[in-house]
Amino acid sequence: MPSSSSVTVFQTLYVGSLDIEKQFLGDVVTKLKSQSGFQQGFLGSKLEDPETWVLASEWSSASTAREYIASVQDLEAKEISAFSLDTGVLKAPCTEVFTAFGTEEGFEEQVGRFVTAVDENKPEGYKGADYGGEVKVVDGEEGEKSVRMVIGWVSKEAHVEAKGKPGAIQENIGELRTKREGVDLFHVNFKEL
Repeated sequence: MPSSSSVTVFQTLYVGSLDIEKQFLGDVVTKLKSQSGFQQGFLGSKLEDPETWVLASEWSSASTAREYIASVQDLEAKEISAFSLDTGVLKAPCTEVFTAFGTEEGFEEQVGRFVTAVDENKPEGYKGADYGGEVKVVDGEEGEKSVRMVIGWVSKEAHVEAKGKPGAIQENIGELRTKREGVDLFHVNFKEL
């Protein structure tokens, strides 16, 4: 988990045609980089759904993340969420993005045990991982708790192969299967902005 108070905002954006994509994403990135508190950003399409893009941006604090989100309310994002996690793993060639929704007390600790086990017994193609609980950055926002884990891989195929082999993932996957209502998992080959 990150040692600072930085917050990473994830925006899931649907972009249809390539021409619209270039202008739209260019405008979004320009606006993003001009905001106070912006640290770094990453952009890529979901490998499982190439018309859906993920913009991950790191902010110096929850308040600067909140200001950014308020400035892009007109942006038609499928999802905007913020988590306290280290963006370093997003520099891997491929990032697995796992989100658990409706989590119960103790789930984040279970994710920590999973990450530690995988870190200590690194599968082939593994580049690192981090996780964090959702940071509420929209005023008055309430609702279910969620936890996001990001795992860096050399490729999506390396992830699929690693989870199919005996080892730390198979031995510890039970940590991710309890104390939560649902999950979402996708892969992105992020490019640093």
